[in-house]
Amino acid sequence: MVVGSELVRVVASRGIVPVYSLIGGIQVEYGVGAGQPIVKLKSSRGIAHRAVYTGTGVLFFHWVQEGKTQAWRCDSSMLDPQIIQPEEATDTGGSQTLTFTLQESMPAAGLSRCRWEGMFLAPAIHVDVPMGRDIWIFLIRSPWFPLKPSVSKPLLSIAHDQSIASASINIDPTGGLTAAVSNTGTSFKKVSLVMSRRVGEFVSEEVIGEVGSGTGNLSWRPIMRSFDLCFAMSSSMSMGELAGVAQGLGAQFSSGFFGPGSIIADYILCDGPRTGYSLLLRGDLGLLHHEEDSTQASLAW
Repeated sequence: MVVGSELVRVVASRGIVPVYSLIGGIQVEYGVGAGQPIVKLKSSRGIAHRAVYTGTGVLFFHWVQEGKTQAWRCDSSMLDPQIIQPEEATDTGGSQTLTFTLQESMPAAGLSRCRWEGMFLAPAIHVDVPMGRDIWIFLIRSPWFPLKPSVSKPLLSIAHDQSIASASINIDPTGGLTAAVSNTGTSFKKVSLVMSRRVGEFVSEEVIGEVGSGTGNLSWRPIMRSFDLCFAMSSSMSMGELAGVAQGLGAQFSSGFFGPGSIIADYILCDGPRTGYSLLLRGDLGLLHHEEDSTQASLAW
């Protein structure tokens, strides 16, 4: 179990599985049996829950206006919640254990901008407890299978006056994309190939490469990390607590006077099927003007 900022590991049937908990007084265990995630909550005081739900959990962190100032907050919610019944047991000492067995599901997705604005999506359990003492369990797991990219159309093309630029896209059998980009004429100062990611309402653009004139070969590969984390929290958390979780999952940020500083570049939790993708060919005309063509992209298994 983990309480506060200390991270220890518990042994489960898949091996060493980390648990990170911000909830005091409740022991959290996480493992996998027969391919199904299993979460256990144990409390000496009991957990007087009204209902338990499972689905895709959402961690939405953003700034809100409070009077004349802005305040940061983190909200938790669930997409398409379904009621589940945990197994309940009480030992001779009066401690109560709730055991949840979930179905196999998709890996997590997440995106955070520099000011700690963003969203995480992951399989979750919501334990509805009276008096605002709800418990949220997020199973933040990276893809455990090879990702296969695809695009809706393999050729992107833009034109302005007598200039033409194009990108011919191919699927790399090792799990990435390659593109042959050409820029003819003088209208486009440069053409860029951009991968746009979307998680919820948040968008991040990655410039794969640029071609000033002539031709160039560009390549893109998904961001791959390896993690499997059971994260337990109440209905909200502080920016510092989120920073502790994100840092353990690969985020980098500067130091701040009162808590974490800004994230260094946009942080992508990992690429995978929960993230939306668009591949763009963008021609720079100067003075913030451009021509653009795009195609939808996806990563599946």
